[in-house]
Amino acid sequence: MPLKPDQTSSCGLSTNEKDCMTVTPPPGLVVRLMDARDLQRGFLVTLSALKPTELSHEAAVSVFQRRLRSKVHTYVALLDDQVIGTASLMIEPKFLHGGSAVGHIEDVAVRQSEQHHGIGLALMKHLFEVCQQAGCYKVILDCAPDVAPFYEKLGFHQWALGYRVDLQIQPTA
Repeated sequence: MPLKPDQTSSCGLSTNEKDCMTVTPPPGLVVRLMDARDLQRGFLVTLSALKPTELSHEAAVSVFQRRLRSKVHTYVALLDDQVIGTASLMIEPKFLHGGSAVGHIEDVAVRQSEQHHGIGLALMKHLFEVCQQAGCYKVILDCAPDVAPFYEKLGFHQWALGYRVDLQIQPTA
């Protein structure tokens, strides 16, 4: 299903056209790997769409550097040199499935004023492409129930139960 350059498919890894919809992202939208300068282009404001961020600029730089060393890839969607969307991706090589990989998506956020304009779709399409190039056999994420319909439109389906334990630790940043 070829797309026009100004369209984003929301079909994820599916090739079934009836499962897809198209949204035209804003002209000039760029999705790329984050660099440290993006911290001053509104990255933390955008991330606060998920939860308020309480990091100083210096602490955010430290976290960014630690994430780079850990091979956590953060992607940003920029419009007019401002970060209006972000998502993180970790590629996990597996012993299972012949040594292929799994893409773990985290912290998908779009600045509140820019939501419902194709920014999240553009980010997710980019992450799907990265995962395919990395040889991932699946892509997984956790999300809140209120955003599940967005991910279902991308081809995600509920698969397993997720559990968590909140540990009492001190931030290292």
